[in-house]
Amino acid sequence: MKEGYSWFEHNRRKITRVVLLFSPVIILFTRHSWPSKSVMADVFKLSGIVLVAAGVLGRLWCTAYIGGRKNETLVMNGPYSMCRNPLYFFSFLAGLGVAFEFQNILLILFYVVFFSFYYPLVISSEEKRLHSFFGDTFLQYKKNVPAFFPNIFKLNTGGLQDISYRLIFKSLMDASFFIILIPVALWVDSLFESGVLHAYLVLP
Repeated sequence: MKEGYSWFEHNRRKITRVVLLFSPVIILFTRHSWPSKSVMADVFKLSGIVLVAAGVLGRLWCTAYIGGRKNETLVMNGPYSMCRNPLYFFSFLAGLGVAFEFQNILLILFYVVFFSFYYPLVISSEEKRLHSFFGDTFLQYKKNVPAFFPNIFKLNTGGLQDISYRLIFKSLMDASFFIILIPVALWVDSLFESGVLHAYLVLP
């Protein structure tokens, strides 16, 4: 475990992956009640694409500001001027977009509930560490900037330093997971339509 990191922070990725292993069960055995070619289906698909795009671009924006400087500098500009945890916020949007692409209400609820219960614990642990690093400066930042949901009126685009294109590329590769799942969702829907997959629970 990295020095100064809590158990929640150290195991964040592992726990997220383990919990999300339940997602295929939901996807493969439950389905929406509306036809694949319908206004409702189009609304879900379009919403999913918009959310994934916003999430991926937002993650790249965060990396441009904080890439390589985490724990070294308290970044308070760019996306970090709107909320203290923009990387988690944009990751949440991208994940929610994927859930919308699958048009599965149960999957959406599962994702939102998991994120709502677990990630506040991760954020709280991270912020204790940041307080130990940056002291009163962080407390003032915490007082003025919301934790998760951005306040666009606080946006300050200054302070962008040399961008690490290596880290930008790495962030894009990490985010490609969300993008790849869009055609997967379309493929799964086609399997239901063709009768290869059978929904044991049809959701309203």
